[in-house]
Amino acid sequence: MKIIRVVRKDEKNVIVYFDNDVKLILSEDVFYNSGLRKDDEVSEDRYSFFIEQNILFHIKQRALSFLGRRFHSERELLQKLKSKSYEERLIKIVLQNLKDHSFIDDKNFASHFIEEKLKRKKWGMNKIKSALYTKGVSSKIIDKLLKEFDNTENNLESITEIAAKKINQLRKRNVDEKKLYQKVITFLLSRGFDYETSSEVCRKIIKQDFD
Repeated sequence: MKIIRVVRKDEKNVIVYFDNDVKLILSEDVFYNSGLRKDDEVSEDRYSFFIEQNILFHIKQRALSFLGRRFHSERELLQKLKSKSYEERLIKIVLQNLKDHSFIDDKNFASHFIEEKLKRKKWGMNKIKSALYTKGVSSKIIDKLLKEFDNTENNLESITEIAAKKINQLRKRNVDEKKLYQKVITFLLSRGFDYETSSEVCRKIIKQDFD
């Protein structure tokens, strides 16, 4: 089939008209990279190729939009793009391209995730580890980074701060002192702190309050 006319659809797209009454809407970027011109003959295979290239372009733009808001793991992006009804085969082509150009890096993502959850959210290591697994980060990356971020002094400071705050909240609600310890322990475990440290910190705070 032969191109008989090319017109701009809007600021980002053009419409390519063919002599068989077929029209093809392409992003401006894909069109200019294609080298298509009026009077060009386009085979069915080449036509299909440009359709696929156009879809790949839009998948990439959507992925970059997600990445512009915050860091994402590869699995997160895959799931978000699949939810937009894009074909998984094409999504994976885009994700590989983004990885090759360092737009996606699970190690970099995990590093920022750990730092943010430790400093701002005051999460414990167990909760962080579980969340990263869910986001598809490999255990090798997770274990390596958690060792790098593992600071006993900072972790103890965080859990002490959180435990003291929770104890005060429960006492204001007149929670029975006999149930106080277990409620705080359960809360700390839900935040990802280990039982041994949680128990030690909780007992220390309660004991100090009664000394």
